[in-house]
Amino acid sequence: MSALSVISAFVKRRLVQPVSNLLRQGMTPRSLSATVAVGSVIGVVPAIGITTILSTAVAARFRLNIAATVLVSYLVQPLQFLLAIPFIRLGITIFGLGELRLTLPEMQDMFRKDWVDAISKLWMANLAGIAAWAMLSVPLGAALYYILLPIFRRVLPKPKLVVVDAPAATAEV
Repeated sequence: MSALSVISAFVKRRLVQPVSNLLRQGMTPRSLSATVAVGSVIGVVPAIGITTILSTAVAARFRLNIAATVLVSYLVQPLQFLLAIPFIRLGITIFGLGELRLTLPEMQDMFRKDWVDAISKLWMANLAGIAAWAMLSVPLGAALYYILLPIFRRVLPKPKLVVVDAPAATAEV
């Protein structure tokens, strides 16, 4: 047995199967689609450290599976780091904050010159990025929901109808 097959079996047994079981646990295609859409959209917010609180609050508000929503937000978190700069640049463009250099040497130079001004500019740029994410989150979440819904309808098992025999009513006079 090769090392790759051992690692693959371990990942499947310890990560993929438990995640799959959690996501399928008594969820309808609609609720699973909503859970994955909400978790995915919240997981890419360009503000590090608030995804757990935000996904818990939104999942509780809309009566989604909180654990599954938080799990999905954690699974898409690598995208948070990849999309932070594009969201910030989009926010800067939308709100007309002017040119902000985001390369490491230019930010180091900003901090050497005036660190208070650098923090102020980066704070405003991050807020603009969060605002750009907020504007895009609802349409992207809705699109993701409607894309995932037919997929989950095919993948999830059909619920079994349980017929309960009612006891025969007796007429007492």
